[in-house]
Amino acid sequence: MAKVIKVKNNKGTDDIWVGQTIVSGAEFTLDPTHFMSWSTDSKVLTDAVTGDLGVSDGATYLSTGSARVDWLKGAPIVPVGSSGAPIMEHGIFTGIPGARALSCVTPNLADRTTWYQKSVKVTAETLTDSGDGLTFNSVNPYWIDIMNLKLTYSYKQIFKRDGTFGKQADWVHSVSVNGTPVTTGFTVNFVDGTITFGSSQSGNTVTATYWTNNGVTQPSEWLLVPPAGHKFTIQCVELQYSTNIPAAFDTIRFEIWAGANLATYGSFPDYLYDAGYGQFRADYRSVWDIINVTNNMSSAVIPAHGPMNHDLFIAPFNYTQATLIDSAVGTIMRCCLVNNIPIPDVDLATACFYMQLI
Repeated sequence: MAKVIKVKNNKGTDDIWVGQTIVSGAEFTLDPTHFMSWSTDSKVLTDAVTGDLGVSDGATYLSTGSARVDWLKGAPIVPVGSSGAPIMEHGIFTGIPGARALSCVTPNLADRTTWYQKSVKVTAETLTDSGDGLTFNSVNPYWIDIMNLKLTYSYKQIFKRDGTFGKQADWVHSVSVNGTPVTTGFTVNFVDGTITFGSSQSGNTVTATYWTNNGVTQPSEWLLVPPAGHKFTIQCVELQYSTNIPAAFDTIRFEIWAGANLATYGSFPDYLYDAGYGQFRADYRSVWDIINVTNNMSSAVIPAHGPMNHDLFIAPFNYTQATLIDSAVGTIMRCCLVNNIPIPDVDLATACFYMQLI
């Protein structure tokens, strides 16, 4: 049976969607040739979420924004933006019809305060005055600096370990003085886990809620997990690092796993890899390892910008055949530093994945 999409103008005034005028209260049945343009139009998706544009499956008008968007698109698409509308991002390649292009960047392997995936939340900890009334200490170093300017997350969507998505705000710290939230007048040292005020807070109670990876096993471990019922098709990966990277560093490991039970194992010991769960492993111990295996005819150098002190080298892997990460067979991509030692003295060291969600 052919898919039916009917829409209805619920705004109370006439309006136009994708060039089609619909008077207030009127219905419009989409022809199949309309499906692609309507399912990718930001105004359509936003109004479908709010209910200003009703969406029917041919039998009934759907009652929730997510159901309306899902019917327009033909399948649930994760992630969504803050408005509830699915993320639409210009792709760097053409691909499978109905797919959505995404770019995804790992945490900075040179900065432990960006290693968010295995971090834990500490709520309303009372900080200790260092003695000067200005600097207050927490019990944990390595607070998560999720708003770090050297990292950009796709439309502020952040990949969690379980295949769901979060937002930057989910990992942002908060500070209170005598129970009252404050947002200015202090700086945070994320490495040390301290707060320094511009004026004395002697005698006041300073509390903080934050995320930390202190004491976490394998804190550098980062997983790329497709949402349930979906696949990631990865066509290009770039290693991006500032040109002052040392010649040798803690081993950067990339792995693809299939069939491993994330809930059971949590992390991935080598005996699982040896038993056949691991399908691919690549280790990079030096700059030469990276240069020797990337497509250096496509490499580039981006001049230092923003908070960067050094130029950025781009080392791309352009796959002749896309890498498929399929939730149906429990496929997971894993990245970590084997000994969890940040790459020293480097502005940036990340991997960026250009992929489709299907």
